[in-house]
Parts: sequence; structure tokens; C-alpha cells
Amino acid sequence: MTPDRLLARLARVAIDEAAHVKLRVPLTTPKVVMRTWSDEADVLAALNKAVARERHRPPSFGIPQCLVTFGQAASLHRFVPGRPLSQEARPGTPIGERRLRDIAKVFAYAATVDREQLPALPGHWPADEDSDGFLAHLVDCAERVHQEHRPEFGTLFDALQVPVDALERFRSRVRDRVGELRRRPFALLHTDLHRDNIVLMKRGNLFILDWELATYGDPLHDLATHLVRMEYNERERERMKKCWKEALDQEDSALTDGMATDLQVYVDFEYAQSVYADVVRAAVRLGTVPGSPLLGPSVSQVVRALERARVPFGLESVPGEKDVEAALTEWHARRHPERRPRRWVFAERRARDQVHAF
Repeated sequence: MTPDRLLARLARVAIDEAAHVKLRVPLTTPKVVMRTWSDEADVLAALNKAVARERHRPPSFGIPQCLVTFGQAASLHRFVPGRPLSQEARPGTPIGERRLRDIAKVFAYAATVDREQLPALPGHWPADEDSDGFLAHLVDCAERVHQEHRPEFGTLFDALQVPVDALERFRSRVRDRVGELRRRPFALLHTDLHRDNIVLMKRGNLFILDWELATYGDPLHDLATHLVRMEYNERERERMKKCWKEALDQEDSALTDGMATDLQVYVDFEYAQSVYADVVRAAVRLGTVPGSPLLGPSVSQVVRALERARVPFGLESVPGEKDVEAALTEWHARRHPERRPRRWVFAERRARDQVHAF
């Protein structure tokens, strides 16, 4: 479809719906996470149908409505005015008790959506309540991401001292520390609920964006990804755990069985799998120009990912900033040998790290 025809169809949909709309266009970025369902529109359609079936019990938060899709090129959503939570409260700053309880209700409501109402799951999906099988599935997906990127980024992983068998080490640590996970009923999981994906609507209600990474499995996995990506301060992190448990216990107390021991397993997994995603993103961010001004932020991102993964991978130590900078610079020079590398130094600034050539 040509750009002109696409725009014409977009305009027609907006006119027919008599509504403000938002165009979503997929970004061309490295595939660093596995997706359960290939089309977010299918997930949103299932969610909205589930809401329509239970009008007596509507959710306390908003769900996007996809008006039309254009293959893999774009999709058109009904626009809802509001501002991201990240604009009101930056990472590390408190969001308040009301917000904590409202977010917990999102998890609780997702747990009420029946599997039959969702799009079909891929074959060989773990059986309901098989928490061990679900964790094994997550680890297998992370290993596939690792292997898919090893031809291009393998030398960088090695330079950063990420063991080739890092995820197998993670499996071993889980077996040694907790043995088998407690069996819990599966539920619909968002898996990417952070401050940029939570929109504050005019009346104070929440609107939850980006269901493209949604999946179906152990609810503790959803809480773990939320705690890591939301970047709460310590007090609100603990409060969120309690709010989450209270909200899900009202639906089914079995959903929270074994939380005291198993939650940390999923938090550790999030730290472990994030190493591959963060290293790839940080490296690609450098672009093709030697001594990219984004080297500083890329180094910081990788250092943080390695430090978080040290315990899950069972490592005694991880590279520091200088070693990470050297690894990224060398990988970048090998990838773009036609360009002469430059030397760069960090300059700390209030807003962000910047890099200057000399």
C-alpha cells in the first residue's frame, strides 16, 4: 500500500468513527524479546470482548481500542487524552498509595480473563498451573534471543564476560535454591507495565497501553517484570507487593501461593534475560559513527544490566565502566572498520552523560 493510499484509509476511518485517533507504526529495532501473540490487535480485541461480556463488572482502567490494522505496516487506535505516569513521577520517585492500589487492580482484572477469550496460544504451551514449565519456557525464549544475536554480538558478550552458559547457570541456581516452583493458576499477563505505559486520564483513572508483549502464564512473572521496570523506591516496592497480593487474593488466593520464595526467582530471571536485550540495544544505539555521543549512556546501561545479573548468573564479579567502554568501542570499530575510531572521554553533566572527542 502506497503512503497516499494509507493516509486516505486512515482519514476515512477517523471520519467514520468521528473520533480522534492515534497511528501506531512498528519501529525497526532488533528483536530482543519473544512475543506470544504476533498481533497486539488480537489481544486488544479479546480484552475488549471480555469487558463487553461482563458489563456488570467493568475494569477500573482503560484499554486501547484498535480500529483497524494495515497488515504489519501500522494500526489505528482510538485516541484517549492523558499523560504518562512518567511525566508526573519519574523513576525512583513515589507515585502514592492510590496509584499503587489502582495498578494492583490491573493485575487482578487481567487474572479474571478466561484463556478461551484470548487468542490461541502457540503449540506446546505449558499446562495451566505448571509454573516450572512456564519458567522453563521463559528461559528457553531468552536463550533463543541470545543465540539469534550471537553471530553479530557474540564477541561483545564474550568481552563483557557474559558466560555462554549463563542461562543454564540461572536454571541451576533456581534448582539449588528453591527446587520446584509452587503451582499457580495461569492468567493473562501484560509483562511490560511501567511508567510510560500507564496513562493518567482526565478523571484520574488509569489507561494501560502497549499489550504487544502480553502472554499467558504464572502471575508472579507479571509482578516481577513490573517491579523491575517500574523502578519504585524501596518503600513503594514493598507496598506494591502487598497491594498486588491483596488484589489477587480477592480473586483467587491460589494466584499468590508461594510468593515469598518464588517472586525473587522471577525477578532474577528478569535481570538475567535483560542482559541480552540491554547489551544489544546499547550497541545498536551507537549507530555507525565512531565515538558516538551515546557511548556514555550505552556504557551506563550495560554496566547496570551486568551488575543486576551478577547474582542470577552466579558471577563473582562483572566488568566496570572502563572495561565496558573498551568492549563497546572495540566491537563498534570491528563492525565499522572503514571508519577511523576516535578516543572519547566522559563528561558528567546534570541532565545526562555526554561524550566529547579530542
